[in-house]
Amino acid sequence: MTDWKDDLRRFFEERSSGGTAGDVDAGARDEVRKFYASLVKPAFKELRKELGRYGREVAIDVGDDHASLDVRFRGRLELNYRIVVRGMRPHPESFYQVPSGGGLRSEGAFKTGARSGEIADLSKEDIVKDFLREYRSCLVAVKP
Repeated sequence: MTDWKDDLRRFFEERSSGGTAGDVDAGARDEVRKFYASLVKPAFKELRKELGRYGREVAIDVGDDHASLDVRFRGRLELNYRIVVRGMRPHPESFYQVPSGGGLRSEGAFKTGARSGEIADLSKEDIVKDFLREYRSCLVAVKP
């Protein structure tokens, strides 16, 4: 139960020293690059292969500091799924296009149970599972 207290203490210490909780040093930036290259990109490639078997067109964009996966079916965007890292914590973000032309946005977290939700705690399987949960929700929510 003291983890959140330590987190809060570090946040205020960083603020008082002129830094912010979101500041990322060069070593952390390297970890973020490795996270995108070694976990996110392979997970997205596997998803693209499997979704293609069901007639989905999947576009992937993975860089040193961003990752997105767009799923289209019959020309219509079904889901834009992104992974954004803030500090050392990755967050999934989604955009669903509804048949009326509008859209729904959501943001989540990978943290589950006692895990911290930081890059080091995630696996490729965690990313795939989160995407599939979000994709299923999207298809139910925007049923044409």
